[in-house]
Amino acid sequence: MRSQHFPMSKGAFDRMPKKLGWKHEYWDGQAHISPRWQSVTVTLAVQPHPVRTSYTIRAVTTEDEPQLVAGYIAAFEDSFDFCDWELAKIHAAAREDVRKMLSGQRGRLLPASCLALDPHAATQEEQIMGAALITHSEGHLPLLDIVFVAPQWHRQGVATALLATVSNAMFAAGMPTLESHYMLGNAESRAWHQHFGFVEEPDLLLAKTYYHHAQYELHRREDLGDLLVSEREKLRAERDHWQARVDELEQLAHQLGMEAVMPSLRRP
Repeated sequence: MRSQHFPMSKGAFDRMPKKLGWKHEYWDGQAHISPRWQSVTVTLAVQPHPVRTSYTIRAVTTEDEPQLVAGYIAAFEDSFDFCDWELAKIHAAAREDVRKMLSGQRGRLLPASCLALDPHAATQEEQIMGAALITHSEGHLPLLDIVFVAPQWHRQGVATALLATVSNAMFAAGMPTLESHYMLGNAESRAWHQHFGFVEEPDLLLAKTYYHHAQYELHRREDLGDLLVSEREKLRAERDHWQARVDELEQLAHQLGMEAVMPSLRRP
């Protein structure tokens, strides 16, 4: 995935919809659209879930490192998270991330970590479809550190089955909450987390981003003059919701300190 740079008039740029989680800039007669590296922290109340699959899901071991690295690269090499990265650097990051997780350098790897195996692999060696690795650092919630699915298995419920398996193991172990992070501009990851029931932690900077995005869209559509009454009311309600949320979180920060409204300050 690459940032976008293309010529257009300033007027056209000002009327262009903005993608949530991306920077939109204009200079030298061109639009420049690049990632805004804004992380979202979400949590999930762990509950047991049914797991119905035609493939095997098993625990992760250190011997899985080569295939985990390969799956990581295949899943993320064209993702928002590595936008504008050279392939060699993505490979190096994959090796380092997997090695650190398996060795405990990013927190203790929990037994709930699991991977799914391709039942139709052409070789006798196991072929990983996807994986979910859970790490835990003292004083913090268990973290869904990495979840990925090989591209050929996308949209077939593999990530959901993996997370359901993780949830069942954590529930049995008496761990009530799972934390996860994703980049706001990664629309697929954002939709998947929301679909599974993850809830955003109080985040003042994120609320301000939502507010400015809603305000821009309202003004953009008003300038275009194509708004129906119902659309205007919906956009205004969205803007007002986020303005109220910003006010609420600023008051909370005043009472409890910025750590209460900035998840990044609470990370290991």
